[in-house]
Amino acid sequence: MATFSRSTVEKVIVIDFYCASCQKQGQWAEFYCKKCLKFYCVKCVIKHGKKFKRHVTYGTEDKKMWPVPEKELQDLHEDKHIEGFCYIRIILAEVSVQGDPDQVFSVEGKSEYDVSIPSDGMGIPAICALSDDQILVADIEYKRLYLLDDQYQVVGHSDLSSFPRDICQITPNEVAVAVGLNVTNGVQFFSVNGGQLVNGTKFTCQHDCSGIAYYLQHLYLTSGTALFKYSMSGDLSNKLYEDTSAWRTVYKCAVNPSGDKIFITNVKHHKVLTLATDGSVLHMFTDPDLHCPCGIHVTDLGQVLVCAASSNTILQLDGEGKKKLATLATERDGLNYPQSVCYNRSTASIIVTHHLSNKILVFKVK
Repeated sequence: MATFSRSTVEKVIVIDFYCASCQKQGQWAEFYCKKCLKFYCVKCVIKHGKKFKRHVTYGTEDKKMWPVPEKELQDLHEDKHIEGFCYIRIILAEVSVQGDPDQVFSVEGKSEYDVSIPSDGMGIPAICALSDDQILVADIEYKRLYLLDDQYQVVGHSDLSSFPRDICQITPNEVAVAVGLNVTNGVQFFSVNGGQLVNGTKFTCQHDCSGIAYYLQHLYLTSGTALFKYSMSGDLSNKLYEDTSAWRTVYKCAVNPSGDKIFITNVKHHKVLTLATDGSVLHMFTDPDLHCPCGIHVTDLGQVLVCAASSNTILQLDGEGKKKLATLATERDGLNYPQSVCYNRSTASIIVTHHLSNKILVFKVK
């Protein structure tokens, strides 16, 4: 049973279900099977699919197929109860009615941290912020994923099957790690539970994996020269884009909140490309401050951040990827071949990692 209450301010009703298989761990569901009448998280739906190959599951993009239709949610009144669902929660969360992807960040301060990992100067190729005290970084030399606390100190780690190249967030406590540069290329899933890293499922790819992004139960993987779309279980949907003119022409990727634009970095030709969902090129961005763009990140509002390694810059682009809105940081701010960038909404900060260094720079922004 769950209690619903309505607020008069601009808020959104979010109904989530626990995974039927791991409810005791508090894992939220991402899929629903009408045949089993059960909900599953990403990890468990893969196991379910292998056991019941003919069962059709519906992800969060098909919530109209879940037991509580959206039209029923709109009719709920104050203090009305929803009966008959064992694993359900209702959240009232304040949201922006319309996000502004062109809202320019203003840097207010900077902090610097040295991450105590055994990597001997190989640097940190990827970072992902789940919350203010759950930061994940990749160690390419020792093939590990590290969990950091709010002071960017190591509190846990897990070994990887190959060299980690990139990390993307799947759910509030789950990530996918792209691994490559080896005979073993693919994706490994991890969750953070009780302050510990928990190994999940994994799948292999027939190409190198240098970048990864997630949107609505699909993964976007870059190989250095191509962009691929995969299902969460590792089935290749299609190759969306390819540029074989050089290596690292399709290096890292990110998807905007509405899912209609995919951004990729072209290190070799110093560009950021904006693609449509069918892989066609919408825009191509270049700038004197954009030399060897590596990591790229899109915030929940659609703000586009990109770090350029050779020019030692962090740029903010407009939501279309057509023009530069600001150069947020440069070499004068301590950037030294930046490799990855992400925005931590919980702390309102932009986090940057570097090549050949375990130094992390954190820029407080508003």
